[in-house]
Amino acid sequence: MKQYGSSKATEFSRKQIGVIYGNAKSGNIQVEKWIMSNLYNLADFYGYDDNRTIEQEESFVLDILDSTFSKDFETAQKLIDRFTTSSFESLGLKAQRSVNRETI
Repeated sequence: MKQYGSSKATEFSRKQIGVIYGNAKSGNIQVEKWIMSNLYNLADFYGYDDNRTIEQEESFVLDILDSTFSKDFETAQKLIDRFTTSSFESLGLKAQRSVNRETI
């Protein structure tokens, strides 16, 4: 993460997340819609990260991006599945019921 005083920002862009989206649309990987939304939100993150959850999520996303850019879709899919599971389990029951689990 980049540090700007007390604020932090993620080190990947919306265009890079667009590569994941493009590969999901072409069928190389499967990503749930709500995770794609989270990935785009993470690309725009600028703010406080006191409990370092954004930093942990960023490390997952950077690994996914590395695998996707190197065309290692099997590893990318495993990382996406692990990221999806950990993100879903961190939600409360009410939020879990409202999540769109459809894939792109």
